[in-house]
Amino acid sequence: MKIMNDKGVLFLSTLMCLLPIGMYLLVFDQLPLQMVQQWGPGNTPNWTMPREWAIFVLPATIALLHIIVYFVTNSTSSKNSATPKMRTFLVWLLPVTSVFINLVVLLANIDESFNVATAIFVFVGLTFIIAGNYLPTTRQNYYIGFRLPWTLKDADNWSKTHRLSGKLLVIGGILFVLCAVLPLPEPALLGVILSLAAILVIVPTIYSFVIYKKS
Repeated sequence: MKIMNDKGVLFLSTLMCLLPIGMYLLVFDQLPLQMVQQWGPGNTPNWTMPREWAIFVLPATIALLHIIVYFVTNSTSSKNSATPKMRTFLVWLLPVTSVFINLVVLLANIDESFNVATAIFVFVGLTFIIAGNYLPTTRQNYYIGFRLPWTLKDADNWSKTHRLSGKLLVIGGILFVLCAVLPLPEPALLGVILSLAAILVIVPTIYSFVIYKKS
């Protein structure tokens, strides 16, 4: 896929990571002198940064991480193991994340009633759903997926494990979106998050090991 080799893609995607800086500058006078960068339970701020630094630090950090991911995603071995659609998803994931996360930070700093947790849950849920559709198409590699000794040695094991993992990601994504709109108490919400995380990691791992033992 030519577009994945085009330096213009790296330039545009990195520019997208930095786009939030422009958003911050447009409303700079409306931002508080100390911008909240992290929220705890109950939408309570627990970490702030001077706005002169805050408008640059997060977009620049994500942009740097994106450049690293871009070169890993476009390495020869990675190209041979991931479909063009999966690589495209990985290339644009961080730029989209940068715009979304910084938009949430901006809105939450302008409007204290803005619910950060709800926005994040919806975004994570949609990301899981999209990733769950692409993950089963990924071939054996050392960068993406369940890189276990038995999945890397057996293409059939890899395929079955990632088909299951893809389905679980979609289900998990739907549940994340539901958690965002349902009035769950915080202890229950934390329990759901931890349970989903455990299921998404442990179930495919056990499933792949069972296949390995049977074969």
